[in-house]
Order: sequence, then C-alpha cells, then structure tokens
Amino acid sequence: QMRQLTAAEEDKDTVVHEVIDEAVIRRLPVPSQGDIFFDFEGDPLWVEGGTRKDWGLEYLFGMVEIDSGTPEFTAFWAHDRAEEKKALQDFVAHVLARLERWPDLHIYHYAAYEVTALKRLAARHAVHEDDIDQFLRMGLFVDLYATVRGGVRVSQRSSSIKNLEPLYMDVREAELQKGDASIVEYHRYQAARDEGRLEEADAILQGIADYNTEDCVSTWKLRDWLVSQVGLD
Repeated sequence: QMRQLTAAEEDKDTVVHEVIDEAVIRRLPVPSQGDIFFDFEGDPLWVEGGTRKDWGLEYLFGMVEIDSGTPEFTAFWAHDRAEEKKALQDFVAHVLARLERWPDLHIYHYAAYEVTALKRLAARHAVHEDDIDQFLRMGLFVDLYATVRGGVRVSQRSSSIKNLEPLYMDVREAELQKGDASIVEYHRYQAARDEGRLEEADAILQGIADYNTEDCVSTWKLRDWLVSQVGLD
C-alpha cells in the first residue's frame, strides 16, 4: 500500500507530492488525440419493476474527448434495462468508430470500476462481449489510480481523485461533489419524472451530467499532470 506524506499541520489546504517511481508513470501510453476519459454513474440498489433480482443500473456512461481542442462531453443515458443495453451498444460503437480514426487511442479511468462494470454489462445483456474482451486484450483501458498508487506519494489520507485535484486543477464548479450524492440526485430525478415534474427532472439530470463531466475532465487533467512529472508531455 502506498505510504502517504503527512500534510503540514499549519496548511491543510496544500497538497504536496513526490514522484517515488518514475518507471510506473513512464509505462503510461503516449497521449493520442483520440483518447477518451471515461466515468460511469451507477445506482447499485436499482432493480427493475420490483423484481428484487439483478440489482444495479449504470445510468450514465460519460466521457470527455479533446480532439477538437476543447473538452467535449458525451453522455449515454440509461433509465431502465433496455436503455442500459442500448447505452452499452452506443458506447462500443462510439469507441470502434474512434479507433478507426485514432488506432492509438486509450480509454482512461480512475480505479477498477469502469472495466468491471463493462464486463458485467456485456455479460448481462449478452452483447459486445467479444468487443470488450478485444478492448482488454488491446490494453485500451488505462487505470490512472494504479499509476498514482505506484508512482506518486501525496499528502492525503486517501488517493481518491478528488483529493488529488488540488495538484492539477481548480476547485470544481458543479454543485454535486461526491459520487454518493449523484445516486441521491438520481433518485430525486426518478421521483420528479414519475410525478410529472419534467422540468425539474431535466434540471436534476443536467446537474448529474455536470458532475460527471468534471470527473472526466479531472481524469484528463490527471493524465496530463502525470506525464508532465516525467517529461512525457
């Protein structure tokens, strides 16, 4: 387990870091214009129609891409099982189309959840299992948490991406700040939708999208910061 530095008692807001293994960071892929910065939002307690089996819904596949010169956010939403299957199909089609244009692209994420969830979704819906397996064999997915854990020591008790952000980005603007708050907001969205408060429902979804966008942007900026630490940028 990565040993953390101790932040100076008199300056709690300052995060300091030390590169402890350049080789770990140098194993990151060469950045590609086609790179994707990816983050799920999911509700582990969701069940369809009160069935009480096959729990969990990935309600937002969010990604940021930077080939246009500015970060562009793409969202595939899913509010039931059928839409979840369609979101998975749309996501895979999106990646395959980008691979044709940028065969050197990678999909960056933070911690293991995204890959675990994609494998689970492919098995659940019996679609794109071969494509997901191929993406894995290609080494398409890059978990930046593993790079941070092995290559950098930071003055935080946790290596969550939110705790690292003072190193490479400004304070977040989205009202939501934590993943569990996204789930609470998604429950609020469902209630507003079911009760016909559609403008309110749309506004809640936009707030979740804003939060997810900042997660994806954070992943992008973390990647750039990591490669800058060893002169790869």
